[in-house]
Amino acid sequence: MSFLRLNNRLIVTVSIFWIISNAQESKVIELKSADRLEGKKMGNEEVRELIGNVHFVQKSEQGVLVKVWCDRAIRYMNQNRIELYGNVKAIRGDVTITTPEGIYYGDSKIIEGLNEIKLYQAGTTLTANNGKYFADEKKALFIGNVKLVDTSSVVLCDKLTYFEDETKSIAVGNVSIFDRINKTNIFGDSLVHIRNSNYSIIPKNPRMVQIDTTDRTIDTTVIISEIMESFQDTLERYVAINNVQMVKDNMASRCEYAIYYTKKGHIILHNNPVIWVEKHQFTGDTIHIFLENKKISLMLVKRHAFAISETDSLYQNRYNQLSAKELTFYFRENRLERIEANKTANSLYYLFDDNKPNGANKSSGDRIVIDFIENEVDCIRVSGGVQGQYIPEKIILGKEEQINLDGFRVYTNKPRREGLFLTGN
Repeated sequence: MSFLRLNNRLIVTVSIFWIISNAQESKVIELKSADRLEGKKMGNEEVRELIGNVHFVQKSEQGVLVKVWCDRAIRYMNQNRIELYGNVKAIRGDVTITTPEGIYYGDSKIIEGLNEIKLYQAGTTLTANNGKYFADEKKALFIGNVKLVDTSSVVLCDKLTYFEDETKSIAVGNVSIFDRINKTNIFGDSLVHIRNSNYSIIPKNPRMVQIDTTDRTIDTTVIISEIMESFQDTLERYVAINNVQMVKDNMASRCEYAIYYTKKGHIILHNNPVIWVEKHQFTGDTIHIFLENKKISLMLVKRHAFAISETDSLYQNRYNQLSAKELTFYFRENRLERIEANKTANSLYYLFDDNKPNGANKSSGDRIVIDFIENEVDCIRVSGGVQGQYIPEKIILGKEEQINLDGFRVYTNKPRREGLFLTGN
């Protein structure tokens, strides 16, 4: 075994030695500084140890220098591999990598961080237990307790690949993304996040959770679907696709496609939407929900609009019904106050005297308005081409299905929230 010792006064000689050790220019590593160098031979392997203020550089394929600093380094000459110890830092362009210890692979220009690694690039900070940065490919692969923080969001996951030029991240395993602006969490199996576009997509098992405590109470909104997208641009919206389910306070809904404009407080449900609010059920082609201070203030149901309400628990097949081309629902403190039915409005309202059934009224007109007090019908007003019919109890009893309005249907698959999860068929 032979040894070579050099101090920092011979640094020029050391630099030349490192350069000529590999004739291929793309693999050349140039030593810029070190306080001391010690050399030895381990079997057929030439080993060089540098101690104190170590700094070396290497050109990437694009001609940009990869600059590396550390307190101590051990280079295996045949492998062109360098072990790095103490205050390790690497810079390539506007990307900075730091780690307590790591490995630099000269042939592939990869720096591997061990026992915590951190990457920083213009507004994005990425940390993990372990990771690699690929200087030629301009990408990073981080594994274990991964956390990515940028100007709009925080991403947590088990494994993340970061593409420098695209500012794109692909996360897998126990993924969550926290929207720092809207205080919203989305969970899923995987995630693609593009910082420059303020866009994210969760392609499998997404679940959005938004907790509101503005009025000193806890109002939790949970949305699940098969696919979910987040657009944090000027419109700030979430898009849920396929088998969409939502629970918000006393409201639950299902549909196949939903858009939630968080800044405007506007939710649009498409493709067979159903909404349940307490004992009421609303359906139509499209449903618009308008929020005020994150509470439901107005709901607009367009085309094939239908509303039903439970009447008495002893008569479970009797539902008050209202249909029209368009229904508008007004709420106060999440309680239904009024329904306005416009254009070809029809209603069926069951009558009770001292909790005993007493037939039903059927009405139609251009417009029907129903007012509620404490969630119970207070009055019904019909205007424009009014027609009405009273149906005696003896005709209705046991034949309720025969007098239902056209389009009547009860949906029993109402989603329910259990903690931060939803249940239901």
